[in-house]
Amino acid sequence: MVLADPRQAGIDALLRKIYEIYSDYALKNPFYSLEMPIRCELFDQNLKLALEVAEKAGPFGPGS
Repeated sequence: MVLADPRQAGIDALLRKIYEIYSDYALKNPFYSLEMPIRCELFDQNLKLALEVAEKAGPFGPGS
């Protein structure tokens, strides 16, 4: 679950990136079943990286 301030810039891009990571590392995995925990180190690493990038942008985008 992602919670964000409605004024937060770039939340749409972050959600798209999270879905891209999810689809790449969970949905394309033949051993993954829906509603099961995602146990993939690459998923965790890429998700963490995406969140760090979003966090560095700040809550209201660059320059705020």
